Parts: sequence; structure tokens; C-alpha cells
Amino acid sequence: MSKKTQKYWKNKIDKVFHEYIRRRDVDNNTGYCNCITCDKTIHFSETDAGHFISRQYLSTRYDESNVFAQCRKCNRFEYGRQYEYSLKLGKEKSEQLLSKSKEIFKPSQGEWQNLFETFNKKLKQIKKIQNF
Repeated sequence: MSKKTQKYWKNKIDKVFHEYIRRRDVDNNTGYCNCITCDKTIHFSETDAGHFISRQYLSTRYDESNVFAQCRKCNRFEYGRQYEYSLKLGKEKSEQLLSKSKEIFKPSQGEWQNLFETFNKKLKQIKKIQNF
């Protein structure tokens, strides 16, 4: 098997990770949740997987405690509303994520593959219990 690029893996993992996060945060019967930052009630189909620490930081990019369902307005047009996001996470969690984001993370091919398989499995499991 040929070695895959970081860009390849990010695209592949992002697709399943983001859908998993968005599904994780909704009501399993209705498909609705509240935006992490503005608290607006939104349907799964209208959410983004909003990162507290930007996706550019690889060490926190796939950390489930760094990413929550967020309305598109807050995530895309209001730069994630990081201050409100930090208040929802709490001081301790925000500081932990900030510290973790400074760590160097250079995954091997096997680690990339494992991340993909982990989130692909979680996505399949959550889809089985959702009714929307």
C-alpha cells in the first residue's frame, strides 16, 4: 500500500469525525440540539462540528472534548465565538485544550488509519440508534 498524505487523511477523517460529532450532540429521536455557543435549537442537518481550538492544531483536531455541534452562523460567520465557547467548556477544560494544542502531533500511517477506523466505527454505531 502506498503512503497516504496528511491532506488525504485529514479529508478522510474529517468527513466521519464531523458527522459523528454532529450526531453525538443531538437528541436521538428528533435530530435537534442546541448550539454550543448561542444555545439556539437547530436540526442536525443545519449544524457544523465547531472546534474550540482551531483545526490547524493537529493535537486537538480530533479531540472530542474540543468539538461540539454549533450553528453555522456562530461557527462560520462569527469565528466560532471562542469566548462564549470557553465559558461553556469551563476554565479547566479550556486551559487543558489550549495546553494540548501546543503539543506536536505527527501521526504515522497506522495512527491515521486508527483514527479513521475509530470514528468510522463510532459513526456507524450512533447511526443505528438514531431515528431521524
